[in-house]
Amino acid sequence: KQWYQRRVRGTMDEKPWDSQYQYQCKKRMFEKHREELGDERATALANVWANYHFLGCEYPHEALEAIKSWGPPPRNKMYEDKMREIKQRDAVNSEQRSMTKRPTQKRQRWG
Repeated sequence: KQWYQRRVRGTMDEKPWDSQYQYQCKKRMFEKHREELGDERATALANVWANYHFLGCEYPHEALEAIKSWGPPPRNKMYEDKMREIKQRDAVNSEQRSMTKRPTQKRQRWG
């Protein structure tokens, strides 16, 4: 069986982990490719596209080839706000990690 032939619903349901921006982008891709691909395959590929771009998931080569022409998510105010939020969170996390590291001490030599 092909990777996309698994049983999926033919509608775009919002997942608990989807931000409003992610869901809107995923739904837009689904609606854009629904006629040419059919509901099931468009749903699967829209999820692949969103997970690849927003969550950094990896997929088989065939899946990535299928969405290659779809391009990245559109940049708008919501996108810029989300990227800013992620960068701030990463900066805080790295700052917290650097504060918890103890300086290494050289071992004393015996003898």
